[in-house]
Amino acid sequence: MPKPLSILVALLACTALTAPPALAEPVTATADFQEGLFSPVDGVLDFEETTDGIKVTGKFQKGFSSDRPADYQLQVLDNAVVIVDFSKDFQEVAEIETAEVAAFEFTTKTKQKIADIRNEDVVVRQLVDVAAGIKVQAEIGRAKIVK
Repeated sequence: MPKPLSILVALLACTALTAPPALAEPVTATADFQEGLFSPVDGVLDFEETTDGIKVTGKFQKGFSSDRPADYQLQVLDNAVVIVDFSKDFQEVAEIETAEVAAFEFTTKTKQKIADIRNEDVVVRQLVDVAAGIKVQAEIGRAKIVK
């Protein structure tokens, strides 16, 4: 085999062996909030595993009485233990107007994977006044993370 051709064959073989594998389907999950008696939040969150962490996209149609994003927490819980806290990222992108949160997207840097949060609850809490100068976090929405 001529030398240029053998070099080309070697380069192609090297490229084939070192090329990244074909992109697999992204790992995703969804949480669907349904308005209820003590749960005014209505909307959907979609989760996607990325190399940087977990990307969250979503929109809420109802349930947000304060227009201040800092009044809200968005967390994934395993019983009462916080697995992933999306609050700061949510607060940075949330645009709240007349009880709705416009479509948003953020990525939270975390070592947790979608498999770690699937079948857990994602909770929305709001800081509310219960008495003069006393504020507490009240749960206003809860949904199971599925598929």
